[in-house]
Amino acid sequence: MKKTRLSVLATTALLASSIIVPTASAQYLEGQEIKDTEGLEYRTLIAKDIEESVENQKFIQINGKINKITKETSGNYYGTVDGDNPFGFYFDESTVILNNHGEKVTLEEGMQFSAYVDSSKPMMMIYPPRYSPEVIIAHTSEVGTVQLDQFDENYLNKKQDLVINVSKDTNIINLSGEELSETDIINKNVIIFYEYLLKSYPAQTGPSKIIVLDPSNEELAYNIVEHDHYVINGVKMIPLRLISEQLGYKVETIENGAIISKGALSYTIIRGEKQYGNNKSLKYFPEEPVLLEYGKTYVPYEFLELLIGEK
Repeated sequence: MKKTRLSVLATTALLASSIIVPTASAQYLEGQEIKDTEGLEYRTLIAKDIEESVENQKFIQINGKINKITKETSGNYYGTVDGDNPFGFYFDESTVILNNHGEKVTLEEGMQFSAYVDSSKPMMMIYPPRYSPEVIIAHTSEVGTVQLDQFDENYLNKKQDLVINVSKDTNIINLSGEELSETDIINKNVIIFYEYLLKSYPAQTGPSKIIVLDPSNEELAYNIVEHDHYVINGVKMIPLRLISEQLGYKVETIENGAIISKGALSYTIIRGEKQYGNNKSLKYFPEEPVLLEYGKTYVPYEFLELLIGEK
């Protein structure tokens, strides 16, 4: 039996003061009543409540002016920012580099920019800090705003001060450039591009482009499998509950197994049996599900592809 796991030991660099940390809007005072422009309702906004509703963002924003760009032997590029809080950043052909209108550009020395960094990634403790941004935005003098945010199912952001109107003309993509649907942005870290705001409360805008920074549930499930699996008789075995719940399935524990369900779809899996139920039909695994860690049932890899295919 062979097991493959990954353990990362890393420390996080001390962040420069140029990082922007989202906070609740200071303009709404505690107990202040605000009427929306349509006259539909009054709302009493408590600043503290708004602040507590804003989750700590996984992505951070760094700003600066590029002092120098050098190409390293690895093929990556390294940019430096001078000043009171200097830092460096790496980028390559896979880095999303756009201007504030969402158009592809080439970074040049002297450009003002904002970059968005996944703060959950390990970083070496070094000064000046060095970042590897997922997205870099070069600023131009033309009208165009870029904003890091999160939106709920009503397309209201976490600070409750902006609603976005998504249309068929809105370009919604992930970091790989793949087109996504409007529901793919819900409760995800996104970057929106827009020009104008409608003065209402909450403010409204129709973004021309949205980039989803978070990986999809499928990508996260594959990442789980990459770092948590066993190989038994040549069959890759993966954690049943972890991958099922990551894909939005409900997992109900039963004696010697589990029921995996979503809507009208269900699977009944029994440890020690290759046969499993798929609604009213029976199917077979190439290797029987088994308890390989305390409280963790593992099933053949093909079950992951089955769950994704049912999406």
